[in-house]
Amino acid sequence: MARVLYGVMGNTFGHVSRALAVTGRLTEHEFHFVGGGRVPEVLRGLYPVLEVPVAHTVYQKQRVSVPRTCGHLAHCVASIPRVNRQILDLIRQWQPDVAICDREFFLPHAASRAGLPIFSLDHSHVLQVCRYHVPASQTISWLLSRLEDSLFFNYTRHNLVTSFFHPELKPDGQNELLPPVLRPAVREHRPTTGDHVFIYQTTPTFGALIDVARQLKRPVVVYGFRNERAAEGNLTFKPFDKTAILSDLAGSCYAVVNAGHNLICEALAFGKPLLCFPIANTFEQFINAWHVRRLGYGDFSTSFHPSLATFANFESRLDDYRRNIETRFVDGTDIVTSRVRELIDHYSSSKPL
Repeated sequence: MARVLYGVMGNTFGHVSRALAVTGRLTEHEFHFVGGGRVPEVLRGLYPVLEVPVAHTVYQKQRVSVPRTCGHLAHCVASIPRVNRQILDLIRQWQPDVAICDREFFLPHAASRAGLPIFSLDHSHVLQVCRYHVPASQTISWLLSRLEDSLFFNYTRHNLVTSFFHPELKPDGQNELLPPVLRPAVREHRPTTGDHVFIYQTTPTFGALIDVARQLKRPVVVYGFRNERAAEGNLTFKPFDKTAILSDLAGSCYAVVNAGHNLICEALAFGKPLLCFPIANTFEQFINAWHVRRLGYGDFSTSFHPSLATFANFESRLDDYRRNIETRFVDGTDIVTSRVRELIDHYSSSKPL
């Protein structure tokens, strides 16, 4: 048995659910988490957690607020000495054998100081370790993402990258590209093709999308726009619920999302075509949406003013999208878990890779 210190970004549920999907299969090891935001809430009663601040992106009006994000990250940098002391105290007391990081800002700094081996397991490293096309219209967004990643989230040298798309890996570094991880609850739902449209918004700022959804000739279930349950015409608003959201997604006709990797993969696991509206200045969301189109899983738009024509064009190809998803999407949970187990064994007992 190894002791594993696991740092997880807690600004969204996706990072936490990926970590839980992996640790739940590695019951031979002991885990202690480091993270903030949703991490303490979700893991309460399951694992011990050291709560720390969350370094995250700030959104405003369906785009990244660069000044507010920079201010927030500067505050996190100023917190490094204090948080490092907390993590180093935990390392000395608990004596972990290895650390894993899923886009958590503080743990890599402390692990480096303590000489604790650490590797990453996330999706966001796809921007750093792979080759891909950057459209001219996304140059600034890409530069901002690369700058943020290089300054704040590039302190691991062995990176396991989980992704539903697989661009070419750069030859340098210890980087591996693996299929995506799905939480166990996904397998507990049997997908059906219903009539309703599933909408999920990371932030409640995209009012134009809700306006056009009111005009659809279908019922629409909306998560993330209001933290309450309410019915207005063909729209049903629901607060976030990790179980109910899967049920509504599994029974939908198709899904309309920003372009977060975790929810995209859950929709694909259910065979749901995707219409993506990536948040502006978030290049990771753009490249996710671009590959949804490229792989024939759906389409995307960067417009702040979607129209009924956008939805009509998308709905005209639903059967094609479903066939592509059925034949191409791969659940990589078993593959990823096996690789994480190998790395834990390697770093905790010096076994050859």
